[in-house]
Formats: sequence, structure tokens, C-alpha cells
Amino acid sequence: MAGIAFRLQKLLSGESYSDLVRAYLFSGVISTGPFIVVITTIACIKAALQFRLSIEEGHLLMSLIVYVFAFSMLGVSPFYYVVTRYLADKYFFKQIDAFSSSYLSVLYVIFLLQTITAGPYLLYLDLNANAKWVLYCLYLMVSGIWIAMIYLSAARSYLWIVTAFSIGAVVGIAASLLMGYQRGFNGFINGFALGQAVCFFILTLRIFNEFGYTTAYNFDFFSYFKKHPNLILIGVAYYLGIWIDKFIFWFSPAGDRIAKGIYVFMNYDTPIFLAFITVIPSMAFFLVQMETSFVKYYHTYFESVRKRGSLKEIRENHIAMTGNLSEHFQKYAILQGLVSGIVVIFIYEIANAFSLNPYQMGIFRICILGAFLQMGFLMILNIIFYFDFQKDALRLTVIFLVTNAVFTRVTMALGYETYGFGYTAACFITILMSFLILNHKLKHLEYWVFMTQPVIIPKFKLESETHKKTSPDKKLKKVSTILR
Repeated sequence: MAGIAFRLQKLLSGESYSDLVRAYLFSGVISTGPFIVVITTIACIKAALQFRLSIEEGHLLMSLIVYVFAFSMLGVSPFYYVVTRYLADKYFFKQIDAFSSSYLSVLYVIFLLQTITAGPYLLYLDLNANAKWVLYCLYLMVSGIWIAMIYLSAARSYLWIVTAFSIGAVVGIAASLLMGYQRGFNGFINGFALGQAVCFFILTLRIFNEFGYTTAYNFDFFSYFKKHPNLILIGVAYYLGIWIDKFIFWFSPAGDRIAKGIYVFMNYDTPIFLAFITVIPSMAFFLVQMETSFVKYYHTYFESVRKRGSLKEIRENHIAMTGNLSEHFQKYAILQGLVSGIVVIFIYEIANAFSLNPYQMGIFRICILGAFLQMGFLMILNIIFYFDFQKDALRLTVIFLVTNAVFTRVTMALGYETYGFGYTAACFITILMSFLILNHKLKHLEYWVFMTQPVIIPKFKLESETHKKTSPDKKLKKVSTILR
């Protein structure tokens, strides 16, 4: 499913530096997608809030947007890797016509489930009817964007994806400011929802244009839930692991109660979201360089296996593939280490720009390292998926979830000075285990490739079995019968 990355990589072969900048800029937008849009939009809205909304209303608006993105991601998580595997198989067998119909079917199911889960909560909130309805629509639109990005990973036109997010951000900012000044809180939330809706519909139109539209629905993907149950658990464990530390802080006694049923912890939320921004260059690097380069060696290796190449050829391709991975992990460490180092150097300027207090500065500093480690874990997880080591992927995501929850609880007991260390320690343990598992698997790759294949008893008979030997006496008897 690295198709779009190969289109982006063509820009790297350009002769000018502008092509290089465009390649990384586009890949950064595509790989982070909704995250960049919401950060940009919120930043612009937040600057305007002080002129129209009270501090309480501003906090409520920001908290609701964060809740929408957090819980929509969790709602989609059981489908994320299952649908990705389904599309990867369809893409491999050139069954592209299944994309659009299955996309609509996945949306039907997710919208229904999200309505069932989010509906009671929205009714519980102490908001006016307009705000509840708009939040419901926004929740569905963001859920649809998560799904659309899976399908568009196989698209040819990366420019359309960048355009969709850019237009969505511009519309969201403009509509929020215009409607916000006229209608206050309802206007800001309406404008933001409008921007996300525009982005979702442009992405949906692109899917139809890219892959065609032949049938109204296709629920074949349901069979993959039975085929790959581990992928369901992996999605839930990973995305819950991303948010579990925030949930623990939000719903702890130290959390900030914004309104009925809405809790946040501002001293933790702001610095950790800023820390995530620092890994955007690495996300772009993985999409446009590391994954595309690895896929070429990956295909070469498995082609030599499928075409029954010699053991020497297979092992040479194996060495080349692992060498490529090692080289790009080193490049990632240098790139992200450089970016993180620069951010740490200018941390006081960043703190002043975002009005971080001393406690938030300490959390931001340690979470920069945590985000660095988590991005490395995500890269390894994607490589593990290529080899279909689903049980190992499940173990690692569960380790990430459990350690993040446990260490966060420990740091809460220790006090403010340790906040953020729990998340970073969880990322460190997870990436360490990831490296150990990936190294072990790659070292014995031939064993895992050949010995883990299913043993099938052939239903056909060998030629020696179908043409059984007959005795000379029977042959003579048969000849004499024919002569008579």
C-alpha cells in the first residue's frame, strides 16, 4: 500500500531544491493529514477566541475538538488494519473495482457504530441542540477522513490529497472566524465542522475518480475480521495506547473539568501535542524514502523465493534488504535527533510563543524524546506488518498500551516533576522490544518464510499412482483378449 509514496519519490529525482522541498512538504501533509489541519485551524481560531469568547468557552471549544479526534480514532481503530489488509490483497490481485464499493460499505458500518457509541454521550452533554448536532456531524466526518486516508494510500494523485486538506483548513479557518464573530461559540464550532466536511467530501470524490464506481456496496471486507482477528486487537491496542496516558490524566483528580462530561489536563495536553509536531519530518522521511526504498528490496527478495531462486540468491537478497533497513534507521536517528535537538535548543522561544508554564516546559522537553521513540516504534511496526508477523505486532502494541498506562499512573503518584516520563519510558521499552523482535525475525528470515507456510496434502494423485504397474501375466491375458 505504499503506492502514493512512489509518486512522491519521483519529485526527489528532480534537479532543483524546490522539488525536494515539495516532496517532503507533500509527504508531511499526507502522512499527518488531519493532525496538521486541526493544529493549524485550532491555532488560528485560538488567536481569535480572545476577542469573541470567554476563557471558559474557548477551553470548551478546544476540548470538544480534541475529544472528536481522540474518540473518532478509537472508534475506527478496530477497522484500521483489517481494512488496510483487505485493500492490500485486492491491490495485489488487481481488483481495484472493489475499492469504491467497499469504501462506502465501511463508511456505512462505521457511521452506524459511531452513532450508537457517540449518541448517548452527546445527549448527556450540557450543550445546546445546535452544538450537539454539529458535533455529531463533525464526529462522523473525521471518522470518514481516517478511513479515506487508508484508501488513498494506493492513489496516484498525491496533489489532490494535499489540496483537500489545504482547502479544508482554509474553509475551516475562514468559516470559523466569520461565523464565530457573528454567532459566538456555535459559530466557531459550525465553521470548523464545515472545513472538515469539505475535506472529507473532496477525499471521497477523489476515491471515486481514482478507482471508479461500479457497485453500491461490497461487504467482502467482513470476512477479513474472521481471517485476521489479530489485526482488530492490534488497531485497538495501538490507538488506545496513544491516548491512554491522556485519558488517565483527564479523568484523574488532577484533571480540569471543563463542563459536564468533559475533562482535560491542560498542563499535559499542550506540551505533548507540541512534541508530536516535532516528528512530522520523520513521518515524511518514512513515507517518501524509507518505505519506498525498503519495498523495492522486499519485492526482490520475495520474487526470488516465489520463482524458486537458489539459496545463495535468496540469501544475497536477504542481506541487501536488511542492509537497506539498517541504513535508513540510522538516517532516521540522525534526522530526528537533529530536529529534536534544534527544538530543545529553542525551547524557551517555543515556550514563549505557546505560553507554556515551567511545568509544561519540563513535560515538553521529555516528551520530545518520547515522540522520537514512538515514531521509531511505528516505523518498526510497519516493517513487521510487511512480513505478516501479526502476533509479534500484537505483543508490541499491547506492551505499548500496558506500559504507557502503568508508568503514567506511577508518575501521577510521584508528582508533577515526573509527568511525561511515563509516556517516554513506555516508548523506550516498546522500541527496545521492537528492535529485538525485528532483529531476531530478520536474522532467521528464511526459516520464518519457508517453515511457517501451511502444509497441504495434495488432493491429486501422482502419475505413478494413477498408472499402476501390472504384472506380465495380466498384460499377456489382456493382449490375448484383444486378439480374439
